[in-house]
Amino acid sequence: MEREHNPSLIYQLKDDHKKLFNIYSELYELFVKNDKHEIVVEKLIQLKVMLDMHIDFEDSLLYSYLNNKYRNLNDKLSFISNAQKDMENIIKVALKFIDDCSNSELYNRHKDKFKKELELIGDILVKRIEFEEDRLYPLYIP
Repeated sequence: MEREHNPSLIYQLKDDHKKLFNIYSELYELFVKNDKHEIVVEKLIQLKVMLDMHIDFEDSLLYSYLNNKYRNLNDKLSFISNAQKDMENIIKVALKFIDDCSNSELYNRHKDKFKKELELIGDILVKRIEFEEDRLYPLYIP
């Protein structure tokens, strides 16, 4: 099915990025303050829901449109495909972190390790957002 161009899509995706980063920042703050696991889990669930929604949105609207738009340009298709695969790998790591961290026994036993992983996820999140907004999203412009 061919997707129509949606003039507000990139704005919506960038807005998602801001929300994701805000949730991440709040989660990191909870780790620093050493808050109760139940509060951390609530924020982890918010992060998971926002990630799921954002990825579904990108897959169904952005990537499907870009794959169709550039269907005859192999270099662009390869770039788009690699970007999508990279995002899938990032999501796998993030979801594993969320699942592991949501387990109170693991959380209490490995809190310092989880904090380091969260910092790494934050670095990856920043780089990925910059990549998408600077290199991927401009391909969507008609």
